[in-house]
Order: sequence, then structure tokens, then C-alpha cells
Amino acid sequence: MLVERIGSVSITAVEGSPNLYFRFRRNGRQITRSAKTSDLLEAREIAKSILSSGKPHKRMNEDHSFNRYVLQSIENDKIKVRRGERAESLIINDQSIYKRYCKLSLGENDIRNINYQTLLEFVEELTDRGLSSSSIKRILVLVSKALKTAARVEVIQAMPLFPEINMKQKTRGWFSKSEYQLLLEECLKHEKLKSKVRSQTVTPELRRYISFMVNTFLRPSDSRQIQHRHIEVVTTNRTRYLRISTDFSKTVPTPVISMPMAVDVYLKQLRFQRQAGFGKPDNYVFLPQYQNRKFASEMIRRPFSLVCKSAGLSRSPNGDVRSLYSLRHTAIMFRLIEGDKVDLLTLARNARTSVEMIDRFYAKHLTAEMNVEKFQS
Repeated sequence: MLVERIGSVSITAVEGSPNLYFRFRRNGRQITRSAKTSDLLEAREIAKSILSSGKPHKRMNEDHSFNRYVLQSIENDKIKVRRGERAESLIINDQSIYKRYCKLSLGENDIRNINYQTLLEFVEELTDRGLSSSSIKRILVLVSKALKTAARVEVIQAMPLFPEINMKQKTRGWFSKSEYQLLLEECLKHEKLKSKVRSQTVTPELRRYISFMVNTFLRPSDSRQIQHRHIEVVTTNRTRYLRISTDFSKTVPTPVISMPMAVDVYLKQLRFQRQAGFGKPDNYVFLPQYQNRKFASEMIRRPFSLVCKSAGLSRSPNGDVRSLYSLRHTAIMFRLIEGDKVDLLTLARNARTSVEMIDRFYAKHLTAEMNVEKFQS
């Protein structure tokens, strides 16, 4: 919205931004710059200096906006991704958070002026938008990164206090051994009935997917991207397993070692895919006919939900909702209960998580009775 014109320089207001903006042409190009002020008198003086010198006022080059430092923190993380210290999904998530939540509300703020009150108002705004506590905490992580970036170059002397976000840790339901067996039997029943979900027939591929997940510790987001080239069947004198090495993951993409059962499940799936004209190294292991992998994930989630509902397994006895992620939860719980001499660090590394996360989200369900023989030994 045009506020005033000084010669060939337009002073404009932008909805949602506290600062005024300049628009002018230089060397045949349209230039848009923030005035870094909401004061019209000050903006007029800067506009006059642009007209007289052909260059922006010095103030405009002293960019201490939140935008500058949040984008710099994202660039810093890109370097860590190239070194293999972070997953690429971190960059994608941070860029999305910045554009959807931070850019408009904090973007033009001078980072030196961001304090507890600023952050409190930002949190209240996010709350009014209906975001959950966990989502707000993720957004504040990015805000903290930007402030730390500014602190490292001594633009700010200290980090401001952050509002406390109280949140109840949500846990996902998992399947006990008897429930897991019931789930597979229910899959088989629906295969024989040729049950359909939105015109999609329940096939043995769902049953193989469930077994594969419970025996590989993978996240659903990783499993939908798995290609045959990522999997190697390893056979030793004492056992055999799948070595799953990927170039993607929510965390650091270290190799995952499967349980022995996963080998048979994978080889059956490979034979099935080859009969359908797939099974090549770059083909996806599950539902390779769908190149849109989010859609492929839905094609697994829907029949899975149908089977859980018909078996009475949609929720755990404690009321926890079960989803595809419950299969990973089940894999980890089975090792905590059944695994002899499996230490938490080894389990956490193989599941691409941390001992702290195992303790907070998985071992939380563990009771002494589940391991009564170990407990009494």
C-alpha cells in the first residue's frame, strides 16, 4: 500500500510488518528494501538520500533483523548436513517453520530488541492459531537458533528468557506379542475376504509391511522411501539379517540391523515385486507403483487402520492411539522385553534415536512384570 512518493522512490506499508518499505529502480531493476523503521519522517530522510546518492541509506545496510539471523542459522545447518551431521529433513522443516510462522511475526524485528515479552506475545499468537504445545516448542527451537547465531557474532549480549511451554508427553500405543499375532491374523482374514478401503483391496503386502516394520525398527517416514538398493542380506555362521543403509532419515542415517525374521519377509516381498515387474535396485520396496510417496504411505495407512479397527486394536488398553508408528514402537518394546543382554545404547543406535528418547517414550511402558524372570534372577 503506497504511503508516499518522494521523487522516484515510493514509501509503502506492508500488511503484517511494523516497518515501512522503499521501492525504486536502479540500473533498470526494481528494488524493494525495508526502511528498518516505522517512522515516516525518518523514512522520508532515507528516501531523499537514495535520490541524491543513488544508493540506499547506510541504515539499510545495517541489517539486524530476525530474518537475517534465522536464515543464517539455516545456512549453518546446511553445512552440517553436507558433513553428514544432520539430516536434510531438518533444513526442509526449518524453512517451512520460518515461512509459515516466523517470517511475518518476527521477521522484520530488530533481533537486538527481541525479549521475553516479544516471545511471550509470539507464543500467544501461535496459541490463538490453534497450534499444539509440541508444535510451538518446535517453532521456538528455530527462534532460539536465530538468537544464538546473533549471540555468536556479539550482536546480542545474552539470550532472552523463553516462555515455558508445559506439555504432557504423548505416547503411542504398541502391540503386545498376542496383539501382534492377532493383527497379522486379521490381515489374513481381510485378504481372504478381499476387503476394500476406498476401492483399494487389502493384499498380503500389508501383512509383509507390518512384519517388516516390527523386525527392522524403522520409522514409517523412512520405510516409505526404502529402495532395494538400500538393503543388503547378510549371512554369518550364527545368524542372518538385513543391513539397511539409507541416505535419508529424520536423524543421522546410520545403518540399521534387522532381526532374522526380516530376511524372509523381505525376500518374499522381493519375489512379489519382481513378478509385478518391479524389484530393481531403484524401485521402492513397498508399493513401488506410486511415485508420490506420501500417497503410497496413505495406501498403507488406510488398510492398516481398517484392520486395527476390525480387530479391536485401534487403541491400547491404556487408551493410547495406535498408528503405523506403533509398529516401530512395538519393535523397540519387543527388544526391551525379549532381548537378552541388549543394552539401551546399542538399541538406541540401531533404532536411530537416543537412550534418552528410548527412556522417555518407549521404556515408559516397561514394567517389572514384563521382565519378571530377569528381575528375579
